[in-house]
Amino acid sequence: MFMVGQVEWAETHLWKSAVGRYFDRLRMYGSDSVAIQKQLANPPLREALLDIRLANKLPPECIESLSKLAIPGLEQKQQLKSGMFELEFGPVYRARAKSEEVIGWRLESTDGSRVVQVRTDGITYSILRGYKDFSEIKEAARKVWTLYLEQINASVVVARIAARYINVLEFPTVIELNDYLTAAPQIPKELPQELLTFLQRVTIAYPDGTHAVITQASEPTGQPGARFILDIDVFAIRTVDGRSQDLWTLIDNLRTVKNEVFFSSVTELALERYK
Repeated sequence: MFMVGQVEWAETHLWKSAVGRYFDRLRMYGSDSVAIQKQLANPPLREALLDIRLANKLPPECIESLSKLAIPGLEQKQQLKSGMFELEFGPVYRARAKSEEVIGWRLESTDGSRVVQVRTDGITYSILRGYKDFSEIKEAARKVWTLYLEQINASVVVARIAARYINVLEFPTVIELNDYLTAAPQIPKELPQELLTFLQRVTIAYPDGTHAVITQASEPTGQPGARFILDIDVFAIRTVDGRSQDLWTLIDNLRTVKNEVFFSSVTELALERYK
């Protein structure tokens, strides 16, 4: 057993009260109760995104067509550029731009909650605030993809799709991490058991070729309490016709894997405040 967090001893009476509530919840759920899949009323999301990448980049002449793409609700627009730099080492260190090209456009809602990238190699749709459910982001991405295809007068082959969900979980001041995360980092029992920071990443390969990159990390809060990142990046490298319904069937499969990873990584106790 090891503990995470810091105690404000000046508020001992509040700490004792918090400890009491913690053990009440622990008796209710159990320390090793893997979370049951459910729709959360208040998902702990920092960002959710869907990404579609083409097998081959569009030719440079398509940039002008992409610049005309208008997406309702996403009026703020700026260029996306890719560049190459040349480094010179010697008595004087120099970095010079060798080439630069426009590769697409970034569109953002007025409140910054929705961001879209339309590029010569595909699109990315992100929700940074106000996430509701997967159907919302899927339909929003589908609309952008449809507009994207309307600007392209050619066949489109997709080579990679991804769904990434960056979750931020906040817990009480002092916790036993294993009561909240099912795959928490472990400290050898011979060492002190107070964990201050951690970063852990694993990649899982599914039989159908889907991969899940799971990153768990602590994050400073600047105040009493513990905060952890659960970053789930699910992707599939698969060739599919960009105008086919098969593309969206594959994206639905990413959602299934994403949910399995999330709810298998946390306990019911961890999700209590997000239900």
